[in-house]
Amino acid sequence: MTLPTLEEFEQFLRQYNQCFYDRNLAALRNLYVDDGQITYFDNHAGCDATDLDHHLQQVSQFFATGTIVELVTEGMHVFQVGEAACVIAKVRYSNQPRPGVRSTFFLERDQHAWKIRHIHFSTDPNELE
Repeated sequence: MTLPTLEEFEQFLRQYNQCFYDRNLAALRNLYVDDGQITYFDNHAGCDATDLDHHLQQVSQFFATGTIVELVTEGMHVFQVGEAACVIAKVRYSNQPRPGVRSTFFLERDQHAWKIRHIHFSTDPNELE
């Protein structure tokens, strides 16, 4: 088995972000595990979810009314063991780069593609002004 490269995970995060830029709920759904058993912790109040249907319902509402800005990802690290990977990075909103958002994606390999099992976003308390 060939180990994935950092570039593969960078591409995955670009694909994830593109779903938001395009407001493409179907493409976003395809990035999550098929069984729908996910946990999503957001850096915005009231946006956590403990299953995929609930999460996608919240994202759909955001797509209908929210403002989507370009993101900048920096400092990515990947820990990969077998069919699981943990991707850690800091994300910055282009219109408000500070504080950054600490981002953790737990991925599982599912039918030769990486799929999201868990996401955790939290505002970096070290950058609060």
